[in-house]
Amino acid sequence: MRRFIGLFASLMWLSACGNSTSSVGLSTRMGSAVTGSGLTRTSSQRLALSNGITVERVRLSVRELELKREGHHDDSSGDDSDAGTDDKSEHKQRTGSFLIDLSGTALEGQLVRLQDISVDVGTYDEIEFDIGKVDPANATGGLKELADQGASLIIDGHIDGEPFQFVSSLRVEQEREVSFEIAEGDDQNVTFNIDPSGWFTDKDGKRLDPRESSARSQLENNLQKSIDAFDDHDRDGSEDDDDGSHHDGKDD
Repeated sequence: MRRFIGLFASLMWLSACGNSTSSVGLSTRMGSAVTGSGLTRTSSQRLALSNGITVERVRLSVRELELKREGHHDDSSGDDSDAGTDDKSEHKQRTGSFLIDLSGTALEGQLVRLQDISVDVGTYDEIEFDIGKVDPANATGGLKELADQGASLIIDGHIDGEPFQFVSSLRVEQEREVSFEIAEGDDQNVTFNIDPSGWFTDKDGKRLDPRESSARSQLENNLQKSIDAFDDHDRDGSEDDDDGSHHDGKDD
């Protein structure tokens, strides 16, 4: 279940003192999260989508990813006293801004590990992420390149053999209900899945040209729907079951 609120270099993790911690991998992949499949790739390592469009590089600016501990955050009950302390609670685990930059073999559909992060052990029931522009003064490296352009997303590719670059200040915030437990010494994983198969197609199946301003609104709407984040302990690009079975017999 997910709820979209609106319209993804360094990674900083804020962890509570005195609690047992464990490792969580932060990963990403291109392809369908439902089937776990990737997309067609040409010999020059381009994603071949449809109607003469290929993609060579995708960059996303992630402002923050947040994990919430079960039973330790506001449930929209209307009691502002709990909500006021929630943001400062040790029961939220947050990253700082970071960059997702996919090109070459990273477009083939396999899982790409971004970084390992340290979190408190316990049961988590919500993943939130925020994709958007970051302040250039607080950005470095590739993330600063996007920030300097006022961009949260840049797609480089070709259409009918001609190069294009689609630059957007798209804002995506998502809250997803999950259920997974992190034990001491465990090696959990959260996956950002990006499914580009529907980016350049309108609701009638016609091609959207990323060079045309008239296509921007529909393109950004398609992009918003294509990004998801979920617990993926077995690292197969699909969301784990909620029964905890994915914690047994770590064969990945």
